Amino acid sequence: MKKAYVVIDEANGYVNEWSDIAGERYIEIKADENLIYNLDCVKVVKGKAILDTKKQDEVEQLNAETIQEDQAN
Repeated sequence: MKKAYVVIDEANGYVNEWSDIAGERYIEIKADENLIYNLDCVKVVKGKAILDTKKQDEVEQLNAETIQEDQAN
């Protein structure tokens, strides 16, 4: 586990910013290195980053659809 600093989206509770440096709006957490910089599908529980795999699948599907739409245009 590595120390990291995050901003959590108040609307959905997921991490939407990561940093290696403490800042005024960041909270300090512990995270596995493979989760760091993963956006919109990581929540913080008791100070630790936890991957929401269902949400990750949704985000990946949305990204794939967006890429397909962009390639079609």
